Amino acid sequence: MAAFLPARQLWGWSGKGLKRGKGQGQRARRKIFYKAIQRGKETITVGDCAVFLSTGRPDRPYIGRIESMWECWGSNMLVKVSWFYHPEETIGCPEHLPYPGALFESPHNDENDVQTISHKCEVLSLEEYKERLVECPQLLETVYDNNDTYYLAGYYDPTNLTLRLEQGIGE
Repeated sequence: MAAFLPARQLWGWSGKGLKRGKGQGQRARRKIFYKAIQRGKETITVGDCAVFLSTGRPDRPYIGRIESMWECWGSNMLVKVSWFYHPEETIGCPEHLPYPGALFESPHNDENDVQTISHKCEVLSLEEYKERLVECPQLLETVYDNNDTYYLAGYYDPTNLTLRLEQGIGE
């Protein structure tokens, strides 16, 4: 995977890992779980949100919450991600939300190479986002220009096509 990534420093583990295994004998799958990764001065821990590398969508990047990180035999560094959806990716979302930068939590999760993580971002509650707008009004104008602050507008299940808005959204 690293051969296909841009020429920038790769993520490495931060801290000690915890070994967990399944089965017995030589064929037992062993995973070593870690709580954090580090690249230069940037650290991302389990529970943080991050922007993931993608092509063709600079204004609507892939954003997920880090659920777990581990290393498998063969030194593969993997991450389990729960994905957020942009309003444009949902069905049933109101056309005009109160603020740009909305994301919808979802049950959609999968595993990816750790090196597909671009950088950390923030997904705030609507109240926290409004407070941030008071502190930093230019955020509203630059939300899709390399901005890494978003807000949680609700929950979206892409399998059942159900959408639930957070209180204060769409009212």
